[in-house]
Amino acid sequence: MVAALLAAPFAAVWAIGHARVDDYLGPHQVSFASNFSGEVKIDLGPIGNAYLPSPAAPVGVTATIGSVGTAASSLNSLFSQQTLAAYVSLYEDPQVAVEAVVDRLEIDALVEGAKAEVLLLVAFAVWRLRGQLLSPWVARTVTHRRLVAAYLVALLLVLGSVLAPRQPQGLRIPVGVAAGSRFAAVTVDSRVLADLLDRSVKGVTLLSSRQQQVVRTYIDTAVAGLSRQLDRLPQARPGESLLLGFSDLHCNQATTELISRLARATQPRVVLDSGDDTVNGTAVEKTCVRREAGIAPGVPLVVASGNHDSDVTEAQQRGEGMVVLDGSTVDAAGLRVLGDDDPEHNLPFSVDRVLDRPETEQQLAERLLGVAGDRPVDALLVHQPAAASVLTAAPNPPARLILYGHFHSHDGPTVLYHDDGSWTVAMREGTAGGVRQPTITSFSTPFSPPLINADVYFYYRDDATGLITAVQPLHFTPDAQVVIDDRIPTGDLQRLPLETRLRLGGATPTPTPLSSR
Repeated sequence: MVAALLAAPFAAVWAIGHARVDDYLGPHQVSFASNFSGEVKIDLGPIGNAYLPSPAAPVGVTATIGSVGTAASSLNSLFSQQTLAAYVSLYEDPQVAVEAVVDRLEIDALVEGAKAEVLLLVAFAVWRLRGQLLSPWVARTVTHRRLVAAYLVALLLVLGSVLAPRQPQGLRIPVGVAAGSRFAAVTVDSRVLADLLDRSVKGVTLLSSRQQQVVRTYIDTAVAGLSRQLDRLPQARPGESLLLGFSDLHCNQATTELISRLARATQPRVVLDSGDDTVNGTAVEKTCVRREAGIAPGVPLVVASGNHDSDVTEAQQRGEGMVVLDGSTVDAAGLRVLGDDDPEHNLPFSVDRVLDRPETEQQLAERLLGVAGDRPVDALLVHQPAAASVLTAAPNPPARLILYGHFHSHDGPTVLYHDDGSWTVAMREGTAGGVRQPTITSFSTPFSPPLINADVYFYYRDDATGLITAVQPLHFTPDAQVVIDDRIPTGDLQRLPLETRLRLGGATPTPTPLSSR
């Protein structure tokens, strides 16, 4: 234990000096590496470097931007309108974006530190066995006193080199237009880069202001539309629970806030999310995850991640208190929910997909059917229709509700009747973010109003039997109109055989007769 404690400072220095992760800033692949420079350095290749003081000095970070070359097309791509739109989220909430990258660097640093600690402990073990491994003269020479002296000298040298103040080297040019903005402390070492950043910061500031104003206007108009239809908002009746479902939110700021207002007004028992919450699954999209996690405080938000999400997204969702399905049944507000993340994912800013695990959509569905077994779950969530089609084709599907998305278009509800007279309701949900396909071309969507109808769904669950008795969709149109569909019945409890009702736990009829709804 003493040896581990003595080795810890050296392991920590090694870990911080060698932590490295690859992620994205906007559409550009970036390699992040921690160091002891005391500043944040953004390496833009031949264009030059930008610098910011590190808030955790002497610890610093070097971010090396990929896909930037000397060709004019590369420069045009870096400072294009689409790129500026993709960077708006970093400008709007840079603290969360930085926090997301730091989270990943911390994890990698812990791994590197553990490796260094093991190596140092091996060295300690060798020293303890020096009598057996070394000649007697050498073993006598390596005394405790000399070892302590060597340790203290090494510790002072290492800590001194880390903590010693560093003066910036080379040319540092302030970016004039950044004065008074979030980037007031930015300096660069290239006059070409200074001019480019002056113009790009102006572009980001102007674009951000315009987009946020459009988003705010959209939200205000939609909220006014909702307030005029309060009597039509979904509400659970005696003996019912209300479940809120959506899919393919894709980080949309406007609809995330509107769904949050819907949740406060309707008080659902649980929120069910069929995935694709982000656009690219990058670490800096943590701001989207955090917004979504606040949709219904105190209400379980259960998600089956989609092909646009990633392992990083799932880790962030768990960190924000969301329930991320992993192939096992979970309890959410007394409901049994089953599902899993999509086995494939899109490469960031690409239409190409890769497999996360050796499993097809069909195999995913068959595995979930096996997990559910003979005891139906209350809800079964997957992302893609290819998996859902296997679930819905199964005899007597072992779920009261099957939800999926992916196509950004609404289909259903589909009622699947069982041999005992009960039923399963399946719904392909549209896009809650109002995102056009293909998603990769909708660069401004996360920070603009919906481009197509944004769809949200309410499911009415009979508490006595667990059956879904009705579905009520709600749509936010691109022109900020709110369309609340009529409640769609999905099954008649009065026709449910008595034997089935008793087996499902509904010994008495539902308190609210179906005919009066």
